[in-house]
This record gives sequence, C-alpha cells and structure tokens, in this order.
Amino acid sequence: MRLLIAEADPAAAKLLARDLAELGHDCEIVGDGRAALAQATESRFDAILLECLLPFVDGVAVTALLRDRGIDLPIIMVSALDDLDQRLIALEAGADDYLVKPAAPAEIDARLRVILRRGASTRKSGVMWAGDIEVNEIKRSATRAGRAIKVQNIEFRILCELVRNANTVVTRQMLYETVWNYDSAPKTNVVESHMTRLRNHLTQPGERDPIATIRGAGYMLSDRD
Repeated sequence: MRLLIAEADPAAAKLLARDLAELGHDCEIVGDGRAALAQATESRFDAILLECLLPFVDGVAVTALLRDRGIDLPIIMVSALDDLDQRLIALEAGADDYLVKPAAPAEIDARLRVILRRGASTRKSGVMWAGDIEVNEIKRSATRAGRAIKVQNIEFRILCELVRNANTVVTRQMLYETVWNYDSAPKTNVVESHMTRLRNHLTQPGERDPIATIRGAGYMLSDRD
C-alpha cells in the first residue's frame, strides 16, 4: 500500500515509515497539517496515518476538510491521547479508526487491511438496503423512502452496521468494536445517545421506528413493516 504519514516528530515518522516498509508499504512523510492536506489532495495514496496534534492544521481539521472535499481515503488517526472524547471527535470528523501511541506497526498494518477489505466488499456499488432504508458507504449517504437522511459520521457507521445485519441482533459490544474500535465496552451510555439521535433522523411523525431495542441484547433493524 502507498501510505501518507503525517507526523510532527521527524524521528518517529522515519521509524514508523521504516517499520511499515518492512511490511511491504511505500510511505511518504509530511510534518504538518497543511502539507498533509496538499499531498492527500494532489497525490495518490491508499490510506493516511494522521497524527492528531499537527502544526498549522490539526489532524481532526485535516480529516474534516478532506471529507468535505469528497476524498474518502481510509484515515487512521494516531494520537497520544487515550481519551473517549477525543476518539469520538476524530470519528465524527470522518476518521475510519483511532489508535493510541505507541501503536505497533503490525497492528497498524492489520487495521489498514481490515478497513480496505471492508471497503472492497462494497466497492462495486457501495449500496446496501434494508426495507425502505438505503445506505451508500462510498458516498457516505443514506435515504429512507427516497428522503435524504443527514447524520453525523458515528450515526452513519451505526446505521451501516444495522443495515448490514438487518433482522439480526447487533449487540452493543459489536458496535463498540466496529464503530468505535474498542475491544471492551467503556462505562458510558454513548451507544444509547447516538442511537437516540439516529432514530430521530430516521423517523418522521407517523413513521414506524425501524430500530428495535432488544432488552439485554442490543438493537435490530427490521426490513419488515
């Protein structure tokens, strides 16, 4: 894979690039957010490793700007901050994953391959349906009965998991792993909060709520009336 590494510490960037090169990756390094934006916009990469605290333009802003420009390259945010709020901010901005430093090159490699494999499975059209709900993972868009549904990145990722597993219970643990990339559930009601917002976006007065809460288990999106 051809990777763009945006890292403010030159020594750390060179070490990471060397280790990833040993795993078969071709890496280009930039040291600030402005350079990351320019390279990601003008050159061709398979994915971006983006430090959160970059000079001039921070990693979250870089991510949001790239997404606003329609650039859907996989982005892994790498940060020294092991903080739920920072993780949520990065994912809401459009990052595909969030790793805490020091991140082992082998784990970065594995996560990149998972993200790219997930994208390849829907690359032909990117479209999935469940009843009157349609999501397009490539365009990052969603509709219900032809009506555009405007949701933030986290809610969109939750919706994709529900549509992908329509008529099947999606547990909270599954959502923590696939949406937030947590191995274990944090002590927070973050899933419930985002699920409430997603329901509000999906359901207008008089419409059926398509998401059922399965007590003690999780959630299920039904494609049946």
